Amino acid sequence: MPRACTAAGEPAWLRLVAALENKASEKLWDGALDAQHAFGDLDGHRAALLGVHDAVVDGTAYRAELSARVDQPVLSDDPILQHDPQLPDSWWTDRQGRWRRWRRSAVIASPCASST
Repeated sequence: MPRACTAAGEPAWLRLVAALENKASEKLWDGALDAQHAFGDLDGHRAALLGVHDAVVDGTAYRAELSARVDQPVLSDDPILQHDPQLPDSWWTDRQGRWRRWRRSAVIASPCASST
């Protein structure tokens, strides 16, 4: 069975989804793109979204997402965790540090309202 890969030949994951045009929204549709903007690849712990292509044909919307493959085990084959993933304390500590750095950069990058 052929496997998806990038133009450079790197292994990749290809996700294809279809929905009625008026239903192409929210988590099913935008979850991967929203997560990429919010979290990036989490230093290789999350598959980086490499590209997205959308098309609409006869009222049906199609989306193709190409993501990098990661060498980390899958935590869940369901969008909702059904069990404790048994992550080490270091994983949570690292996430807290990333969140703080992200919040600081978001505050610094935000335009300030001028007082009049």
